Amino acid sequence: MKRFVLWGLLGLAALGAVRATGAWTGVDLPVTPLSLGAGFLLGVPGTTLLVLLKLLL
Repeated sequence: MKRFVLWGLLGLAALGAVRATGAWTGVDLPVTPLSLGAGFLLGVPGTTLLVLLKLLL
């Protein structure tokens, strides 16, 4: 359980890093229940998936 929460917090931190660097990278992810859920439940791979989908679509 501890690892799940840790991975979830790392995913949210990655989402925050993407949001913080959005002006420089041109990738801006909105904070929605979907992005927060993907960031927490899937961790860093979930945030990476959101960034890739944003770039492709």
